[in-house]
Amino acid sequence: MTATTVYSANLAAYSVSANIFAGDTIEFTPNRVSLVNVYAVASAIGIKLTVMADSDVAVQDKEIAFIGTTLDKSAQLVDSFFVGPGTRLSVFLRESANVATTDVYTCLEVIPR
Repeated sequence: MTATTVYSANLAAYSVSANIFAGDTIEFTPNRVSLVNVYAVASAIGIKLTVMADSDVAVQDKEIAFIGTTLDKSAQLVDSFFVGPGTRLSVFLRESANVATTDVYTCLEVIPR
């Protein structure tokens, strides 16, 4: 069964978010190897995304290249990777362009294999 969660964040200039999926059901993967798809869109440039899988960095400070206000999973894939059973996923956003109140929509899709 595929699990998907979308998170909406508003970032201040030069800020870094806490783990945006902390406490969510998708924070820990099922007890099987899973494919994780990361989708994101931001309303301005300069937003960077980091994804941790337990203590491993799966995506590090990757620029969100998609600009807009609507998340479209068919066109806005940032990265994909496999994780082991019961992996904790942590996602952090960083604003690097001195643009206040940037809206960011991030989606994690976990597909057990």
